[in-house]
Amino acid sequence: MRFPRLYPFVLLLAEPWAAQACGVVSGEARVREIAPRGEIVLADGRHARLGGLWLAPQAAAALAQRRGDQLRLAPLDRRPDRWGRLVADFVDRDGQSVALDLILRGLALVRPEPETRACEAERLEAEEAARAAGEGVWASPGVILAATDTSALARADGRFALVAGVVRRVGGARAKVYLDFAGRGGFSVVVARKAEPQFRRAGVDLKALAGERVLVRGVVDARFGPRIEIADPLMIEPLESAKETGRGG
Repeated sequence: MRFPRLYPFVLLLAEPWAAQACGVVSGEARVREIAPRGEIVLADGRHARLGGLWLAPQAAAALAQRRGDQLRLAPLDRRPDRWGRLVADFVDRDGQSVALDLILRGLALVRPEPETRACEAERLEAEEAARAAGEGVWASPGVILAATDTSALARADGRFALVAGVVRRVGGARAKVYLDFAGRGGFSVVVARKAEPQFRRAGVDLKALAGERVLVRGVVDARFGPRIEIADPLMIEPLESAKETGRGG
């Protein structure tokens, strides 16, 4: 099966990037400090995180440069997350989305979640541009793990990762669909049966992925053999060649 790429970077390189915020701007907030893992502490005491992103270690230093800045706040959810943090994007005084700025600099990767679904395609375009230019983490070939690299996958247990490889087999059980990338105990991707219609509406036929090279993003779970469970069609991307992954597999 061949389906079109959703976020061609050629357009991004041809035109200036319009970095719109995800969410609706609804007020202002001053940055008091940045926690070591990129959590933003606001002057009024609230804690916030940039929704829909995985932050590279270097992102904390980049965010720290915004300490004391007055930013416009764009909440992504009316409710805080389970740790009481505001899920948001921010816009700086130049009208630049803080989240998109980090993605374009290769300091953040797109981590799809329901709160950011409306802007995931735009963010993935920005990520594609950063990947093509070798910005930030994309300067390292190891940012994408090979589906056959069991040692690297074991080390990634419990962490967000990008994994690329060829789907060897598509199978399933009553409640799950499994995309197997290797033999028994090897890497697999898991999709809930109830999510299949959502994938089909997005043009992703899970059964037709056998033999296709894909890139998957999500949290690695090594308890039952390394696997990633995906719930959003944008968590799986078709690849045309091994060159696109930066690794074999």
